[in-house]
Amino acid sequence: MKNLVIDKKAIKSNLDAVKARARGAQIWADLTGDAFGLGLLATARVLRQEGIRCFAVSDPRDAEALREAGFTEETLMMLRSTADEKELEELIDLNVVCTVGSYEAAVAVNGIAESKKTVAEVQIKIDTGLGRYGFTIAEIDKIASIYRFMSNLAVVGVFSSYAQSWKSRKTTLQQLDAFKSVLSALHDQGFETGLAHICDSAALFAYDFDLLDAVRVGTAFSGRVAGNAAPGLTRVGYIEAGIEEVGWFPKGHRVGDRVLKKPARLAVVSVGYYHGFSVTRHEQGQSLWDMIRSWRKRPTVKLGGTKLKIVGEVGMMHTVLDVTDVQCRVGDVVTMDVDPVNVKGLPRIYR
Repeated sequence: MKNLVIDKKAIKSNLDAVKARARGAQIWADLTGDAFGLGLLATARVLRQEGIRCFAVSDPRDAEALREAGFTEETLMMLRSTADEKELEELIDLNVVCTVGSYEAAVAVNGIAESKKTVAEVQIKIDTGLGRYGFTIAEIDKIASIYRFMSNLAVVGVFSSYAQSWKSRKTTLQQLDAFKSVLSALHDQGFETGLAHICDSAALFAYDFDLLDAVRVGTAFSGRVAGNAAPGLTRVGYIEAGIEEVGWFPKGHRVGDRVLKKPARLAVVSVGYYHGFSVTRHEQGQSLWDMIRSWRKRPTVKLGGTKLKIVGEVGMMHTVLDVTDVQCRVGDVVTMDVDPVNVKGLPRIYR
């Protein structure tokens, strides 16, 4: 028996913390990556019950799933800029706000909207340093051409994305200033920019910068924001797994790369790094010191309220636990802290 457990009350509690930090700014729920592992539809339903009406996705299939699940009145936005005609047709038919991050994408959306005799709502993406999608801050003329010449597009927002909000205050503030300069340039030419937003989960809890009109929140709902601990958030997601083997082993017995220095009673659970246990999501871009601290911090396994020591390295499919001083038997359930975005191969249950 092993499951990924999602606590819906904890998601609601985290949303309350987001609302407090948002200070009245509109909240967009980013449901990228199956809601960062929490589950697309279940998470969207929890958030809708708490008043959230704006959702962002990164795949047309997610938008389709939401519409088919009854999210017919909510505002859906595709975060990823695309010029792919098939994707754009699907998005426009689903009444999804499209992201336009290049002149080519704008032309494609406008052309499809014109062929369907409709006006497509779009948000313009500005690249202020993340480098994935978006007009550069020097491409004001290209952006202006959308307003001037593309009559089948209705610009309802302009946004950008922070590149290092979880670790660099300086870079984040520079990006905010660059984004504001684009907004000012468009306003000076008489264009309405609509909803302006750039703030993500990490920036929302790390800084007190200008939030503009809205914030886009994803990882905060799981309570697992990159960077320093975010006040008011509860970590969501843990694995429940039954103990499958228990036995005594002598001094000198090898467990992976570990040799027992004294006799020990060991328990085995069939959960490993394949399932997402002991996997760190934000290894890329970390400093050497960050990686050392992450390596020193062992993943947490508990039996009831007792923390258990992991023996040796976490394996692909198994983890070995020291239960020498703990009363337990086969079938007892341990809990293993895990970031849901890393989990695979396990059923997801909600409580």
